[in-house]
Amino acid sequence: MDIRSVVRGIAGERELLGSPEVRVAVLDGPVDLAHPCFAGSHLTRLPTLVSGPAGPGPMSLHGTHVTSLLFGHGSSVSGLVPRCTGLLLPVFRESPDGLVTRVPQLDLARAVEQAVEAGAHVINISGGERTPEGAPDSMLERALRLCEENGVLVVAAVGNDGCDCLQAPAATASVLAVGAADAAGAPLDINNWGAAYRLNGVLAPGQNIQGAAPGGLLASLTGSSFAAPAVTGVVALLVARQLADGRKADPLAAGSAVRESAIRPPCGPDDAPECRRLLGGRLNAAGAFALVSGMGSTPSGAHGTTHTEEKERAIVMDTHAVNAQVEEPYEPVPAAMSQAPAGAGTPLPAAQTAPSQVAPAQAPVPGEAPVPVAPSSDPWPAPPPLPPAPPAMQPGVQAGVQAGVQPAAAPPVYAPPAYAAPAAPPVYAAPAAPPVYAAPAAPVAYATPVTHTAPAAYPANTGVCPSCAGCGGTCGHPGAGGATPSAPVPSPGKQLIYAIGTIGFDFQTEARRDSFRQQMPNIVIPATKGQAEQEVQPNIYDPKQLHAYLSKNPWASDKLTWTLNADATPLYALEAEMPVGMDWTRPIITDPKASAEQVHGLAAGAAGDAKQLSELLETLSYPPVSFVYRTFRDALLGQAKDKEDLDFVSRVSIPGVLTDRTVRLFSGQVVPVVEVKSRGLFTWNEALLVNAVFAAVVTIKVREARKEAGGNDQAQDAAEKRVRDEFAGEKGKFLKNTVRAMLDKIYWKFRNLGQSSGDRALNAAGTNAFLVGAEIQDGILSAEHVPGKNANFYALDTVTVTKSPFCRPGSDCQDVTLTFFDPENDQRAPVSYLFTFDVSDDLPVSLAPVHTFIGSV
Repeated sequence: MDIRSVVRGIAGERELLGSPEVRVAVLDGPVDLAHPCFAGSHLTRLPTLVSGPAGPGPMSLHGTHVTSLLFGHGSSVSGLVPRCTGLLLPVFRESPDGLVTRVPQLDLARAVEQAVEAGAHVINISGGERTPEGAPDSMLERALRLCEENGVLVVAAVGNDGCDCLQAPAATASVLAVGAADAAGAPLDINNWGAAYRLNGVLAPGQNIQGAAPGGLLASLTGSSFAAPAVTGVVALLVARQLADGRKADPLAAGSAVRESAIRPPCGPDDAPECRRLLGGRLNAAGAFALVSGMGSTPSGAHGTTHTEEKERAIVMDTHAVNAQVEEPYEPVPAAMSQAPAGAGTPLPAAQTAPSQVAPAQAPVPGEAPVPVAPSSDPWPAPPPLPPAPPAMQPGVQAGVQAGVQPAAAPPVYAPPAYAAPAAPPVYAAPAAPPVYAAPAAPVAYATPVTHTAPAAYPANTGVCPSCAGCGGTCGHPGAGGATPSAPVPSPGKQLIYAIGTIGFDFQTEARRDSFRQQMPNIVIPATKGQAEQEVQPNIYDPKQLHAYLSKNPWASDKLTWTLNADATPLYALEAEMPVGMDWTRPIITDPKASAEQVHGLAAGAAGDAKQLSELLETLSYPPVSFVYRTFRDALLGQAKDKEDLDFVSRVSIPGVLTDRTVRLFSGQVVPVVEVKSRGLFTWNEALLVNAVFAAVVTIKVREARKEAGGNDQAQDAAEKRVRDEFAGEKGKFLKNTVRAMLDKIYWKFRNLGQSSGDRALNAAGTNAFLVGAEIQDGILSAEHVPGKNANFYALDTVTVTKSPFCRPGSDCQDVTLTFFDPENDQRAPVSYLFTFDVSDDLPVSLAPVHTFIGSV
């Protein structure tokens, strides 16, 4: 089936090719960008954890096929939006044994946030992970919320387990979920279904979908993975329509139009399995265009009912709990792959193709025109045609997004095989009429798109990276079988990181682990009664022993792989920036106000003072080290201490730049590398902060009590004693618990990757609170800003981040608002504190003083 069948019957459908202003991100396997169908496509591969080129494996097949359904040019594969700007973010890597790979939701969250930062309007995810209620992990949930807040629509496949089950991210309400249908619009048996998909899901063609395969081949694949691009493409066309009409791009509105216009055949009862399989109805591109064009709801005369009408009487059922397992991004129906030599329109004989459970491709008889398949009558009037696409594709739509590549020589033309339509459509419960998903009578004749000059060199892992299966060439190298570059392309802008977590370490390999075990000194266990002194091998995982070794041997600091962890999950691998200066483990001169004479006197006096000389020599015996690595090793030791210890470290803030490199940890997990900057690198001691805020609040309350007591010293002393006694008891305990709860809320509820502008600003606000505590103190005492007498302490209610309307030129400013409320009196007005942060540099900086106002945002 041709993917462009979804726009058949719309007036001006041949001009529905998208616009370079619309950016569509594909999160999938590696893509063979040397395939002829991508000639002239405006594609950029962004650096992700999957850095290798496309190969012959299932993940490359999956990624190449999905991408071609959107951006394919010419006769081999005709994509839905060949003129849109494509952002390719590989997330599914090839397995050495050729099996389907599974990736953590954390890796998917990274790519989603990266797509948002790159300016994507629509994100296509043809994969997911089954969970009992379809709920995503916290990091992926936050990434999806980031999409919603920034007006980015995520389109995801429902999965192919053929069960009443949900998977993330498709089951999330803000995501547009897509199931696979056959040529007549009936849902495939392999589709998943569930209550969530009834409200946010649609069916689209997903059986025998013709697309590209690595090595210049064609493939016919089946599953919800290949239905998702049909919906993604329609949404991108709707966004292009919005821009052509002079309106602002609104992908969420386009997604709503797709859901609202979906056609659902009559079926009852609504919670019956055969009805639940229909999801919210089948894709109705013409109806969606009518809504976006302002022509009202779906025109009358359409058979069935629209999703708007149906969802009002939808019965939301509890989903069945299932064991969590990762949804395989590759579809269970094997591909019918065929090779199409240059100038030929017939595939290889069946004996040379991969085994298939689907109907094989049928080639047209030479010399005869293909027999057209009569489409069903259109049940709705077609909307007016789209305006023509812009005459040229601009090479850079925004900073960090590169231009695509036009090969030096025109690739051979591939003619797609013709697909026979099913003999008869499956029967729905009381169907009104079959939908219009019939194969087209002839290939669509596209106007040749205007192309632009190819780049001269490819930065590592960026730009369009052509590859050649079996020729052994290198990516982007002339003669590698791909495009020959001819002009430079600017490299993407640096991705800043400001994250919060705990410090961890990893040895990566057994050899590296054993080298530390052999280099670290043995540990002497003192003699005890009845047992002589012992010398044992070091424990390389003991923070105290590792800290002692690195203090004496700082040159080994970069031989460890340092990590930033959220709970026990590594988020990033950390490496120090090139140090400008070095420092010792502890200062030689403890008094910062000491004069030069005093310093010389200290050294001279030490010669006659054995104790002082010993301390000075002990300090000097620690070699100097990079400030960043010193902070890492000290944080490692501080994290192992008791929470009430003054040296306890609860959190570390990491400012840095995300590189295009990754490392594989000892566990096999792959994480990106961050170059950590010295400025803004802080360790937090929660106990010290709690005590500091507590002392500040008590001081303020004592001052108020003494003022109310009048000018009598004895009365003032009595008032002060009363206040201190109160805070020495339950009131003080409550205050400390309130502060701790607020700090935990900042970290646990709002923890993030520190990658997007909003998250960097949020983490900067949290860091500011940890380091200063003044805002926390004011927040707890917010009652003084509200009219009326009330001595209750306020507690943190919400934290919001929005783009600041006021900002310096060339900066990225975000407003962070902390809102406090009285938990014992809901009639009291909340109080909000607004911070403005500029996050355009390595270290976020606050702008202007904190603004305080009554009420919430």
